Amino acid sequence: MEQPQQPSSVSNAAVSGLPIEVTVVSDADTTRRLSRVLALARLRSPYTWGFILLIPLILMSRRFIEVFIAANSPGWSVSNLFVSYFGLLAVTIVMGLLLTGIQMIKRNPSIAAYTAPGTPVSARFHQDSLELLLATGTTSIPYGKIKDLFGIGGGVFLREQGTRGLALPRELFPDKALDVMGRQLPGHVADGLSGPLVEPARAPTAAQSHPPAKRDRKLMLVAAAGGLVVVAVIAVVAVSQRSSDSAVDTQSRQQISPASSAPFVPLPNPCALPSDQMQRFGFIRQVLNEDAQTQRRCEWYTNHNSDDRQYDSARVFLRTKRMADQSSPRPVRIGDAIDGQEFVEVDDPGTNHYVMCYVVWPTSYGFVRLELHGYSIKGVDSGQLCRDAEELANVLSKGLSN
Repeated sequence: MEQPQQPSSVSNAAVSGLPIEVTVVSDADTTRRLSRVLALARLRSPYTWGFILLIPLILMSRRFIEVFIAANSPGWSVSNLFVSYFGLLAVTIVMGLLLTGIQMIKRNPSIAAYTAPGTPVSARFHQDSLELLLATGTTSIPYGKIKDLFGIGGGVFLREQGTRGLALPRELFPDKALDVMGRQLPGHVADGLSGPLVEPARAPTAAQSHPPAKRDRKLMLVAAAGGLVVVAVIAVVAVSQRSSDSAVDTQSRQQISPASSAPFVPLPNPCALPSDQMQRFGFIRQVLNEDAQTQRRCEWYTNHNSDDRQYDSARVFLRTKRMADQSSPRPVRIGDAIDGQEFVEVDDPGTNHYVMCYVVWPTSYGFVRLELHGYSIKGVDSGQLCRDAEELANVLSKGLSN
């Protein structure tokens, strides 16, 4: 059986004449080698990296919308958004590198179509255009429409404006052909030289009247605009949260802080919940704790999330001094006025296994703090839990807000 020929360059034209025609005969390794060239060239492309930078933003779009709608919602911060973005970006980059590795190992079908062993691959260099003669067809490319031409991975990547590009053998582009094109070939050494390829000084040629196409500025503009939009969104959300927190703090000082000169008032019984209300909220047991003159506490328990309730226990504190809060507040209506604040604490925002929603409102003796606790392997609906807390708070306020 005839053995496949090794790659070789055959010039069918004189060195000083045009056109210059170069032919390379593919061997058994050509397809795999050019597949590596194409995979590395796509990884190097700014379009690929623009898409990689965009993927985390797409995955986080729902979170951005949630933050935009409720900037004072607990469980988020600008730093958390940055950490989430760069975490997803790292995962995306690793996945992109793995996919590139797989593409480098596999034989690309589109390349195999014109590089089967023994198949000639030819290039004809005219004064103002390049003609590629492949098994899949002949293509003529004006020099001025060549967007990318560089050496990588043992071959050459060539892309015409508006196309995805081709991987070609390095032997198709001798120095004399590059001179006709008025091009350099970054990524390879010049024929017979030890240093990097540098275009020699020479008089302008007809080919140079068609300068190489400039970098695609649209991509750079889109990337810059996208980055500015992301920064603007985060800045607006941060300012919105700060404004919301400032407004709530002001309201807290005006509405919740009791008068320091108020006389001492005995703390009422925090377990004064009628039996019909006990049954309504599903409580089957209550415990009263006489902690001190400055605090009294009552605890209620349910039959572990029965009847689709999001909570399994509740606690109410009566205190002369307010307990410290760990999250951002939301104003709620207690009785006939909006004089309460609601807080949510979540153990893990991704699972919501354990959630506590509590409501705080002022009284003549200090503060009432009502807590609803929910725990479920399937996750707790924090919205419904807080609605239940508001409802129970309004029931308790009738007997505790003196």
